[in-house]
Amino acid sequence: MMKIKIFTVLCLILGLSFFYSQKLEFKDKNFEKAVLENFDLNKNGSIEPLEAGMVTNLFLVQKNISSADDLHFFNNVKMIILDDNAIPDIVLSNLNHLELFSCTGCKISSFTVENLKNLTSLYLDHNLLETISLKGIPRIDQLTLSLNQLKAIDLSQFKNLRKLNLEHNNIHSLDISGNPVLQTVNIGENAMKERNITKGTKTDITIFGAEE
Repeated sequence: MMKIKIFTVLCLILGLSFFYSQKLEFKDKNFEKAVLENFDLNKNGSIEPLEAGMVTNLFLVQKNISSADDLHFFNNVKMIILDDNAIPDIVLSNLNHLELFSCTGCKISSFTVENLKNLTSLYLDHNLLETISLKGIPRIDQLTLSLNQLKAIDLSQFKNLRKLNLEHNNIHSLDISGNPVLQTVNIGENAMKERNITKGTKTDITIFGAEE
């Protein structure tokens, strides 16, 4: 019995040592440099799986990051802010704890979201988006896409959306009939008249920027 206990303890120690010793290989070295500054807890010059798993907030503004691919290492993160970097393509998926994502002024031309079940706030203003793919984000509450080049957007899946900002895009018609709790919409500088907005039974929505 004693031999079994000793063997079990040794396996546990060896397993933890192996887990701690695994260095994550980052695609973007500027991303790696930025997270090393705050999350290299054992000061060994690398980020390991356990350290990445402890991160809940990533505040990486103006860090010369050019890729968001390394975000998948941080599977417990709740808030990500990547404002004022230059990241042309972003795909976000399977970050089950993520609640807020912001990448404003990042020169994004392609953005895809898939299966972020707890995401409530998404800020992508001041980018280069002509189209956008948003799937599997049922809890989204606030969506800000101002200062892009969007021509259309499908909002039908967003049953919990309360605040929407589409100011300064190229949208000529909008359907908000499937957004039962929507409170405010900003469509300024879209050359859109209020008659081009399809509404549902909810009548107390405040709409900013509609042309007469």
